[in-house]
Amino acid sequence: MNQTADNSCDGYYKVKEDIDLLKELKVSHYRLSISWPRLIPTGIKAESVNEKGIKYYNDLINALLESKINPIVTLYHWDLPQTLQEKFGGWQNITMITYFNDFANLCFDKFGDRVKYWITFSNPWSIAVEGYETGEHAPGLKLRGTGVYKAAHHLIKAHAKVWHSYNKHWRSRQKGMVGISLTTEWGEPVDISSQKDIEAAERFVQFNFGWFANPLYNGDYPQIMKEYIGQKSAQQGLGMSRLPSFTSQEKAFIKGTSDFLGVGHFTTRYITSRNFPSTQGPSYFTDRDLTELVDPKWPEPESKWLYSVPWGFRRLLNFVKTQYGNPLVLVTENGVSEKMQCAQLCDEWRIQYLKGYINEMLKAIKDGVHIQGYTAWSLLDKFEWDEGFSERFGLYYVEFKNKNKPRYPKASVQFYKKIIRANGFPNFREVENWHRISTETCSTTNQLLAAGN
Repeated sequence: MNQTADNSCDGYYKVKEDIDLLKELKVSHYRLSISWPRLIPTGIKAESVNEKGIKYYNDLINALLESKINPIVTLYHWDLPQTLQEKFGGWQNITMITYFNDFANLCFDKFGDRVKYWITFSNPWSIAVEGYETGEHAPGLKLRGTGVYKAAHHLIKAHAKVWHSYNKHWRSRQKGMVGISLTTEWGEPVDISSQKDIEAAERFVQFNFGWFANPLYNGDYPQIMKEYIGQKSAQQGLGMSRLPSFTSQEKAFIKGTSDFLGVGHFTTRYITSRNFPSTQGPSYFTDRDLTELVDPKWPEPESKWLYSVPWGFRRLLNFVKTQYGNPLVLVTENGVSEKMQCAQLCDEWRIQYLKGYINEMLKAIKDGVHIQGYTAWSLLDKFEWDEGFSERFGLYYVEFKNKNKPRYPKASVQFYKKIIRANGFPNFREVENWHRISTETCSTTNQLLAAGN
């Protein structure tokens, strides 16, 4: 609907108000991202640094800490300075590594005395695939089967460079940690007795999560990616694989560069094997030789892609444990959206979703997965990338049409508050009671809001 993010939930002006919401929830931490163009408008530190941007983040970080809330800070959540795209082609260009490292060091210098958890990239899969393969997200390029791997290659190297910078110059003084946040769906074989489906499901997760995690933990791309992309490239008459390779020095430099692994997760797909002929031309999606399906018995989702399949979460977390030597895990994103145009505060499905997914995470902790924290996505409704304002992920409803952008608690606020207080689920009876109280309070607020509209 031609919506823009010029004016969204106004978080910039409502720092105090939003921290009050976090205090109301009694969260232990809050995940925020720093905008590279806000701090360095051209993307090149030597050219100019915006002091107002630094002041804004300093104030925000200080206000969080005064409220006993730990900031978990993401350096890159998809906003590349425009000049770097126009001049150099963005993440297609190896020079981004140096510019990004300069930006990261500026952040360590200005905020690292207080920030102890740093995430280099949020969901690099999306940056590469939706930015350079499908063109759904900025910069909107469709460099099929080539640009996607090149972008990812530079993102991985940039992450490692920043980790080493922190390790060498800041760690001993600041005592913080640097990790990455990878978002993935879980892939379950359609037929668990079919070797082909089992292998296809493994490829699905390796081409998504392993693509970035494997170099960081095991020093190289997953073997299956190297084989499949290599074979397809050869069949397409190319002299070398479309998947770039790391030199032995680069492998050594990249391996071991994550102090914790951020895991973002929303939903699951069933996977079956499918052979795509190489004559179709290069494409990340056909490189995988698989098809994604959903179970018709899964409850109809609010957003077309986001089916609630809690058991997939436990399987993914156990996959992380076995594949990467049981790293320290922070769940960085997990939540569900609604498509409702009206003021829908009785978000029953979000309560069910959070209950289901957090329960599976608690089971994964019992399985021995090393999980240190969980972050619900998200605090507020906001501008949702290419979906504009049509998808609402917030625990708090934002009335975008009102110029003051008021926030209203959805039922899930009351429910989530109780989960935080109990640090999980105490017992079944109590949870039922929370559920009842949450929905009772929301219906009265809902009526008031509906009357106002």
